[in-house]
Amino acid sequence: MKHQVTMTAAAWMAALGLLAASYDVTAVSVALVHLKHVWDLTVRQTANLTAAPLVGSVAGSLIAGLFADRFGRRLLLMIDFAAFVVAAGMAALAAGYTSLLLWRTVMGIGIGADFAVVFPYLLESLQPRKRGATMAFVLLINDVGQVLAYGAGSYLVGQGADGFRWVLAVGAALGAAVLVGRRAIPESEPWRKEGIRTFSGIGRQILRLQELKTAGSSAVLWFLHQVTGQGLTLFLPVIISLLWSETASQSGTTSILVKLLSLGAGVLTVYVIDAWGRRPLQLAGFLGRGLALLPLGLSVLLGFRMPFWAAGTLLAVALAFGAMGPDKTTVITTTERFATPIRSTGQGESEMVGRLGGVFGVLLFGFFGGGPGLGDTILVFAGVALLGALLTGLTLPETAPNRIVADSQAVGID
Repeated sequence: MKHQVTMTAAAWMAALGLLAASYDVTAVSVALVHLKHVWDLTVRQTANLTAAPLVGSVAGSLIAGLFADRFGRRLLLMIDFAAFVVAAGMAALAAGYTSLLLWRTVMGIGIGADFAVVFPYLLESLQPRKRGATMAFVLLINDVGQVLAYGAGSYLVGQGADGFRWVLAVGAALGAAVLVGRRAIPESEPWRKEGIRTFSGIGRQILRLQELKTAGSSAVLWFLHQVTGQGLTLFLPVIISLLWSETASQSGTTSILVKLLSLGAGVLTVYVIDAWGRRPLQLAGFLGRGLALLPLGLSVLLGFRMPFWAAGTLLAVALAFGAMGPDKTTVITTTERFATPIRSTGQGESEMVGRLGGVFGVLLFGFFGGGPGLGDTILVFAGVALLGALLTGLTLPETAPNRIVADSQAVGID
């Protein structure tokens, strides 16, 4: 079977948007290793700065999803990224903790809004049999943005007391380029034909029992992934710094090496997601992440200092399994499970709950994992990932068009 990535204008728009957003959300993780000394930040303040975009995205996702179903995808895709660019630029100019916290929260509103709209828009522009590989490729660019953040951050943060500003300014520049490119995108044709033009009509459809069940299932799985995904990714340089006493620049460089395996796993997903299906990948991803984090958490908890290669390998494997499975599939399956008239609203609802999981994971690590509680926090992440595997097996239907057809033919269903 061929596995084709169809990079339409919509797909490039989505991919580059994710690149800018994931860069800016992740870049602060390197900057914080530096900022906590320059600005004398407390543990609570560093946790708040890391969680701020996730908190903002909770509000942005639900509001934008509903408005995109009411007024169309294109308008929201322009407004949300304009908010992101302005906020990212202002964050780079922040005079202190309070202003940086404010602008990173506003930036998160734009990111949450974009996520709720961009994947419904992308799905509606692709042929069903090609959308899995294409959407997985677009989500792979999210990992590229994280690696870029670690790389640029590890270099720029060392360029004097204001090096962190250059780290954040790169994200604003990337976002501005994406915003200019979005002016050329057309409105979603399926939305033009099937969209509901009233809030009351959207509300009646989304509140049907089956739609509520779909939203609840997708939201819980997204929540569980975000707990571990955001907690590990945004604090990866901090984890490395704690384990091996590395500087901000060194921890950023080491994070790149650990994260590179995730890129390989993401590439694998692009090639197999339509043939294997979403469900098996998500199940394996949650399970692999949990099993990799268990021995790492136990070693830290028991005071056993693992060799660099062993701990680094476990971190890389945990990130890779997440990148192979739930990092892609929680987004794709949610988009695929809702009908066009309520697709963005359903995506926004599920994302909102998922982002709360990210906030929980970040605050859990920020308050407890930054010191003696590192081992306990990693073990919590392991348990959450294993719970995600269990619930995936119990609640997630297969949504890949290729697999649905193949399974139907295997049991003689016309």
